[in-house]
Amino acid sequence: MKCLFRIGFVPIILAFFLGTALAQEADFVARNGVIWTVDETNPRAEAVAARNGRIIYVGSNEGVSQHVGAATEVVDLGGAFVTPGFYDNHVHFEGTGRLLYGLNLLDVSDEASFVSRIRDVHQRYAPGTWITGGDWSAYETWAEGDVATAGREVNPDDLYGNLFLPNRGMIDSFTADRPVLVRRFDRKVYMANGAALELAGIRKGTPDPEGVAVERDDNGEPTGALFNPVSGAVESTVLVRDNVRTLFGDLIPMPSRDQRIAETKETWGKMASVGVTSYCDITSDPVYVDIYRELRDKGEMTARARYRPPLDRWQSMADLGIKVGFGDDWIRFGATKAWIDGIMGNSSARFYEPYTHNPASRGIWRDIMFPFERSPDNPEDMQSRLERLALEADAAGIQLTVHAIGDEANGYLMDMLERIIAKNGQRDRRFRLVHAQVMTDRDIKRGGEMNIVAEVQPFHTSDDMRWMEERIGRDRSRGAYAFRRLWDSGAVVSFGSDSPGTNASRYYLNPMLGLYAAVTRKTLSGQPEGGWFPQEKLSVEEAIQAYTLNTAYAGYEEDMKGSLSVGKLADLVVLSDNLLTMDPDDIKDVTVKRTVVGGRTVYLAD
Repeated sequence: MKCLFRIGFVPIILAFFLGTALAQEADFVARNGVIWTVDETNPRAEAVAARNGRIIYVGSNEGVSQHVGAATEVVDLGGAFVTPGFYDNHVHFEGTGRLLYGLNLLDVSDEASFVSRIRDVHQRYAPGTWITGGDWSAYETWAEGDVATAGREVNPDDLYGNLFLPNRGMIDSFTADRPVLVRRFDRKVYMANGAALELAGIRKGTPDPEGVAVERDDNGEPTGALFNPVSGAVESTVLVRDNVRTLFGDLIPMPSRDQRIAETKETWGKMASVGVTSYCDITSDPVYVDIYRELRDKGEMTARARYRPPLDRWQSMADLGIKVGFGDDWIRFGATKAWIDGIMGNSSARFYEPYTHNPASRGIWRDIMFPFERSPDNPEDMQSRLERLALEADAAGIQLTVHAIGDEANGYLMDMLERIIAKNGQRDRRFRLVHAQVMTDRDIKRGGEMNIVAEVQPFHTSDDMRWMEERIGRDRSRGAYAFRRLWDSGAVVSFGSDSPGTNASRYYLNPMLGLYAAVTRKTLSGQPEGGWFPQEKLSVEEAIQAYTLNTAYAGYEEDMKGSLSVGKLADLVVLSDNLLTMDPDDIKDVTVKRTVVGGRTVYLAD
């Protein structure tokens, strides 16, 4: 981690050139706090002052007094603990907004909860807007916070058992004028209300649509449940999903701009309430950049975004002159995102050896890997489409970030990075290995040698440990979420949330859950005793750095974010408890008292 600490000289240099800045009147002063700055040259302070959105002083209560004027907003922290604003390295922004403002059924597996959630969204949505998604029953088999029981029997033809099945009768009474199409988390079952069925032409006496089985009651009326015609097959997940999309796809309009703006503001409000002041946006739809700009220009933006489009758009970025460092204090660019394999939630992450619970599968490669093409340098060698695009984007000065979960996926990327370095030369490229979930000892070592950024989401540990060993065994699980060894290898460990999660799991924006997972390696219910593979724990100080300064470094922004230092953006969070002195088991329950972005309070707890 020594590569990060040279930025401690930034405040000294700035102070030298600014000269009289230390005596400037501040717009905002916070004093009487326990401030953990994440700046090794000045790690602790009592007070901080900001002017025009940037920090002009970090130090003692006595020293900050010189910056207090008649117009200064002065906040008495009352001894509260303060850190830099948290920087989330991985947010699927569109999906997060859709879940926060829209429908979340992940933890729903009973009629009362199902009806309540649908009703809430119905009352919030504009007339005519479809209610979709949901992913009910995700935690019906694997309860959130529980550790899996070793040796649980699994039926390979029905991995998730006989789960809760809603019907249109539960919601038709209040959704008569609003179409509803929701799905079970595994995409094997969908449920449509009467309005949606009518639009799709599914009525009593009509034949079932091609590729979709319609459940009907004793009178032949559709109940709303839609299945695959071939029951029991695991592969039916894809079939029924695609057939339902074909059936309803042209009927469901795209979300309106007003709804997207409402979802954006809802997400920013949630971020402010949990202390997230910056985030990396993984959303593919560029409309959000336009929304960001509109709200920024109106002064309504309350969290700073770094937008990452898919890798296959690198050429359009280069044509616009976009590369590392492009952007302003609020919206930044310069990186692309790719996916190489699947996820652990549905056992599609790519491994060298088959899954323990499914010996017929090693997981998948994502489509971007194909086709394999002849290398232009050596026609006898073959390279993936992913590698060709990565080489081209890297040569154009664009940062690479690639999703990798399984050990073979991570290993392939380590091999690919070696070839990129050999082809394009050594430089400060900060290759972001996204998730870096399960790695071999060799690849952990190589990650440090090549100065990668391990873009990890520590709450995955708390969530996945429930069933990880059942799926890949104890030995391979030793390489899962190996934060300690990655840190010690010399890789830069960066933290985030992966919000909103997958169809199998909910990943929360709250950094406290990530910090808790990193320092305890326990589920939310506190299991197992002592932590899961406890040798991989980080200290609280390291975990805070991973969620602040390291993520800023990962985005080439360490000169403007990540620590409370003179010259940097005045983004800070006031917490209910001192993370450095409290019982780590209680970190998950810590709350945010105030969030400040650019010297302006964007959240204040009641």
